[in-house]
Amino acid sequence: MHRIEAYIRLAIIFIMIITILYFPVLMILKKKGKNIIRQFGNLGLCCSIFLIIFATILFVPITFHPEQYVINLVPFNWEDDTNQIIVEVIPNIMMFVPLGFFIPVIFKNKRKLYKTTIMVFLLTFSIEFFQYFIGRSADINDIITNLLGGIIGYCIFKICNVIFKRTKWWNKLIDCKGK
Repeated sequence: MHRIEAYIRLAIIFIMIITILYFPVLMILKKKGKNIIRQFGNLGLCCSIFLIIFATILFVPITFHPEQYVINLVPFNWEDDTNQIIVEVIPNIMMFVPLGFFIPVIFKNKRKLYKTTIMVFLLTFSIEFFQYFIGRSADINDIITNLLGGIIGYCIFKICNVIFKRTKWWNKLIDCKGK
């Protein structure tokens, strides 16, 4: 559980830092009459991608000449290790939920489930591919759980789109003209 708590703390710290650094940009854009609510969506997407890259690649030492290369192509072969499920599955799902939400928010042409899923898959596959060469393991479980997190995030987007469809702030966030 400590690893999940560490990820959550790091996420909060990084989101606060990125938001503080982005605040002057928001003020400049506001003066120019730009859609500030939409900028929060951009900020959310940037924070999501940064946190994913930090947690999956930058959080551990990188070596381009590892002693061994590890790849797991057998899904969910844990032999009833509950701790491994809690430490690996839950963070991998949670880490990709914001990405699955913000991709369709920001990109109008990615508002279909299969398009968002392809984007999430490309990112997670790229990370696993890169991890294989830097001394970390490449794991099919990570790809599956990351995709599940992205799909959950997309479902949250769709639910929000139904609930908030007629609100001005939501239409500004997703860059629609509103009714």
